[in-house]
Amino acid sequence: MNRLLALVGLICLAAFALGGVKEPWRGVHLSVGSEADLDSGAAKIPDLAKAGMNVIIVEVDYNYQFKSRPEMANPNGVTFEGARAFAKLCRENHVRVIPQINCLGHQSWAEHTDALLTVHPELDETPGLYPNNKDIYCRSWCPLNPELPKVVFPLVDELIDAFQAKDFHCGMDEVFIIGSDACPLCKGKSTAELFAKSVNDFHDHLKKKHVQMLMWGDRFLNGDATGYGEWEASKNGTEGAIDMVPKDIILCDWHYEPRTDYPSIKILTDKGFRVWPTTWRNPKAAAAFSKEGKGNSKVIGVLSSTWGAAKVQTLDTWPPLIASYGPWK
Repeated sequence: MNRLLALVGLICLAAFALGGVKEPWRGVHLSVGSEADLDSGAAKIPDLAKAGMNVIIVEVDYNYQFKSRPEMANPNGVTFEGARAFAKLCRENHVRVIPQINCLGHQSWAEHTDALLTVHPELDETPGLYPNNKDIYCRSWCPLNPELPKVVFPLVDELIDAFQAKDFHCGMDEVFIIGSDACPLCKGKSTAELFAKSVNDFHDHLKKKHVQMLMWGDRFLNGDATGYGEWEASKNGTEGAIDMVPKDIILCDWHYEPRTDYPSIKILTDKGFRVWPTTWRNPKAAAAFSKEGKGNSKVIGVLSSTWGAAKVQTLDTWPPLIASYGPWK
């Protein structure tokens, strides 16, 4: 009996280490801008499952017909019925669904400011600055604004419910605007502490709902020490937040070009995090980074991102995806 209990315990521990599945996560990250985009993705789920995919991240952002905050609703966005149908199809094909909203950074793209800061400009980290988003990469929201959770958390909860999800991806990559002197709440404060607060706020909210938190891992890496630079890692001090946040967050560690080594995997796993290496459009780089994670018990598999480089209709045969999955089949 004791041996049986020990065996059950080991099985449960292994399942937990992989986020609740019995095999490595072979994922796809898909951006969805409308109900039509979701339908296109749904049509490929059976083929992607046959290719090895068992997890899909659906980055919806504000492209949803929100009911909890109707001022944020996109009339052409994903519907509750569409999300439920997508989730049902994924379950039938043994695919785990993880919805996503880009949080903190990435609140704009080029001249377009996303819905949150368009509807609620009072939440902007740099209020009134950078007309038409000139001279910046992307806008950020203020992590200290007390009104922020009242607006954003209902959106998160609505997507979790619509997709019947056990996990949620909070984004938080490429945060260049943080601790701005233009923000009366954040001015002069540590960027590491501000970033950690944002992470912790979302973690605490999701934990109360028994939902696993995922996020991109780049802001926890030192751009100089790792050699990754300011895009794949941080050069504005946020890396110190790595020691201020819970270790049960799954970090999606993205690196897209060939390298002689990928030090981030060891850095993040040595800190206690589970890591999901994320690849993109270069098949050689995808294969190398995917293989780098093998043998590390805290690496849960591989995630293939698309970012518009692949047509959904042919994604199941896309060379970078096939190269990524190879070491994990």
